[in-house]
Amino acid sequence: MRFLSTKNILVFTLILTVVIVSIIESSRFVLFLGRFHPLILHLPIGALILTLFIDIVGRINNNYPKQTVQYALGFSAFFAVLACYLGYFLSFEGGYDKDTLDTHLWLGVVSAILIIGLFLFSKVENKKSSRLFFPAFIITFIVISFAGHYGSVLTHGSDFLTQYAKAPPKAKVIKEIDSLDIYEDVVFKILDEKCIQCHNPTKRKGELALNSSENILKGGKNGSVIEKGNASNSLIYTSLFLPISDKKHMPPEGKPQLTKEEVRLVEYWINNQAYFNEKIANLPKNDTLNKMLTKYLVFEKVKIKEASVSTINEAKEVGFSVLKLVPNQPELSVKFQKEKITIDALKTLNNLREQIIELDLSNTFLTDAMVSDLKEFKNLQKLSLNNTKITNKSLANFHNSKRLKVLNLYNTKITNKGLDVFLKHVVPEDIYIWETDVEKDFIAKLEFEYKTDLHAGVADGFVEITKLESPTFLTDKNLFVNTLTVKLASKIKNVKTYYTLDGSEPDSTSLKYTDKIVLKNAAHLKLRGFKKGWLPSDIVEKEFFKIKHKVENYQLVSPPDARYPGSSKLFDLKQEDKSFKDGGWAGFIGDNIDVTIDIGTIKEIDKISVNCLENTVNWIFFPKKVTVYSSVNKNIGFKKIGELKINRKGKHGEGTIVKMYDVNIPNTKTQFIRVVVENYETLPKWHEGAGKNAWLFVDEILIH
Repeated sequence: MRFLSTKNILVFTLILTVVIVSIIESSRFVLFLGRFHPLILHLPIGALILTLFIDIVGRINNNYPKQTVQYALGFSAFFAVLACYLGYFLSFEGGYDKDTLDTHLWLGVVSAILIIGLFLFSKVENKKSSRLFFPAFIITFIVISFAGHYGSVLTHGSDFLTQYAKAPPKAKVIKEIDSLDIYEDVVFKILDEKCIQCHNPTKRKGELALNSSENILKGGKNGSVIEKGNASNSLIYTSLFLPISDKKHMPPEGKPQLTKEEVRLVEYWINNQAYFNEKIANLPKNDTLNKMLTKYLVFEKVKIKEASVSTINEAKEVGFSVLKLVPNQPELSVKFQKEKITIDALKTLNNLREQIIELDLSNTFLTDAMVSDLKEFKNLQKLSLNNTKITNKSLANFHNSKRLKVLNLYNTKITNKGLDVFLKHVVPEDIYIWETDVEKDFIAKLEFEYKTDLHAGVADGFVEITKLESPTFLTDKNLFVNTLTVKLASKIKNVKTYYTLDGSEPDSTSLKYTDKIVLKNAAHLKLRGFKKGWLPSDIVEKEFFKIKHKVENYQLVSPPDARYPGSSKLFDLKQEDKSFKDGGWAGFIGDNIDVTIDIGTIKEIDKISVNCLENTVNWIFFPKKVTVYSSVNKNIGFKKIGELKINRKGKHGEGTIVKMYDVNIPNTKTQFIRVVVENYETLPKWHEGAGKNAWLFVDEILIH
């Protein structure tokens, strides 16, 4: 490390200066060296930060690594000097604001001098120099920070550091194309995104700035860049078409390029006299242009309040899936999951009409008589009514859905007249009308008149409607003792269904379904439909569990409540879904489930499982505890062999939750089993029904 001595650094600086003077005329070589400035300048900065860290740690630990600090500062000083020279070379490229460039240059020189000074301080032994060393270090960092700031201004603009420190300006509301200012609202946005980073007051590549009308008209070192009324003779336009490897191609290679639509908009602006203060209404337009300009419209953002948990749960209980489009935001995507919808089910959506952005009622036997409750769904953006029984009458209920972007009417009874009337009120961007009574000749008329895209078949790019509907399970049970036969059905003919039993994703090389699937062991069944000319269906999956003993002889201390009766539900080997109101669950209010089971003879068991449901809004809570007792002789008495305490996390549950609780009792030999599922009893203080009896819902008690 002898190279990093004071003498050697000074000699290096002098030699480098002589070399620079000798090659200064060789401009291309100087510019080549200048391009290394951004690479080299990070070396002294990084080394200096590391040196400060070593210095502080050494002072704290009373083990100061003086020689290490000297070496690191020598390294920083060497490359700081080199970075200054390379930065000076880079400035010869031009295109930079002179005042900003000079400030950055001299701050860089001062930074290099300060680093050399730190290096000299580190070699002095007296205490006075030692005391000045750390403050000098801090001053050096401050100067380097300012130098770096002005460097960022040169390369990225004056607001590079502060751009995201302040709130973005509120976009002005522009709802109609004719209200757009062709330059301010369209062309400037294109230039700002693709050009102004290199053509601004502090970094004028080619001595050209594009940040204002004055600078655009002023042009650059090659003169004017715009000839009003003639895009093909305007440099700002023709440079877009040069080979991307050409140094005059703009934006340069490696930078985001203008899209075809953006190029056409710039061309349109120049050919129409390149006005800087002119509304689109005063300029000639065509249908293609209108379509390109729609992306520059700005609508006032609709403020939507959060839907209540109880309202969402109500919709879920009748068969709707309710998902948030964006986490922690109120907008919802809602789809009916069952096959047949009812008017009462649709009524549950009324309290969600503000939040629903996407609504999928496809494949539900929906009719005109059911749709009237959807008139006030004003925030809808995507609506799927495909494969339903609706006619033109249903469309009249969506005349208030002005924000609608996608409408799927595939395989419905919609006609020319119905669609024409609807488009007079609402014009979505895309409408899918494959297999409807809308005539092909009429489609062209509607597209021309309303500027919308009507997709009438696969060739028109419609993908969603060509996806096969998933096969359905005809087998309700998913629990079995010996074997279980699983049967499937598909609404479309000649569909080939393939499946897997291990949870892996099925494809056309998987096991093929014929007329049934016989399960002898537990399985995670996944299946998918395939048909030539169609996209594969979504994957359908279901878990199947094999248990050791089917319960046929049992005795309950207290029967279920009369509103949710049927103690046999506890042992029918059929797991229910979350719709607890459909009668599949046994409900107990205020009472424990206390049941004694006789499995016939002494057998070995390993686990007892209890499948429970919770919906706190409807006063249904998971149990407090599950306790298992056993006996080989019913008359001798029972001994406790297992217990599971259930601790609630938090207060309110999220909708309806189904959970299986297991009590492990491995290698237990017994004939009589007593299971006590302890009710939550009275509702907690935070609940609206505090002090009243809680419900306990169970649909299966299983012996493994």
